[in-house]
Amino acid sequence: MTGTAEIGQIGRYLTDDHARLDALLARAMATPGTVERGAFDAFRAGLLRHIALEEKILLPAVRRARGESLPAVRQLRIEHGALASLLVPTPTPELVAEIQSILVPHDAREEGPGGVYDQCDTLLGSDAEAIVARMRAYPPVRVAPYSDGPRVLRSAEDALRMSARSHGGR
Repeated sequence: MTGTAEIGQIGRYLTDDHARLDALLARAMATPGTVERGAFDAFRAGLLRHIALEEKILLPAVRRARGESLPAVRQLRIEHGALASLLVPTPTPELVAEIQSILVPHDAREEGPGGVYDQCDTLLGSDAEAIVARMRAYPPVRVAPYSDGPRVLRSAEDALRMSARSHGGR
């Protein structure tokens, strides 16, 4: 990742949020073989809010400015859907590993020179400050209780496949 002086306001805000989420997830997994629920619950709520910031504020602003979505948006939306699906069941170490298998390459695609955030900062330039202000003001998302029914997805592969089906036309 680049230093914060080299990235724009949008990239800085969202990359800092990635770091905060990574720290919560590390805390949740600090004891091998267990998931510390308080830290994971904070991670879960934070990740759902982060996804909302991108889906409800950033990506629509890019679409308005550009007249169309960035090429990477379809893949980001598939991954967002898959991550949200994997946040439904009660967390286990195995489930966290599945979440990380999507999150690590997803974050890398967004961060750094030429990444999605860099493209957004370049494209939205003069509007970046207002967009970050909207993101800062965005409220916490409502988080449903965990659900462990038989139709709940527990693997990254299944979650990505299901999300790709639902985003086929985007």
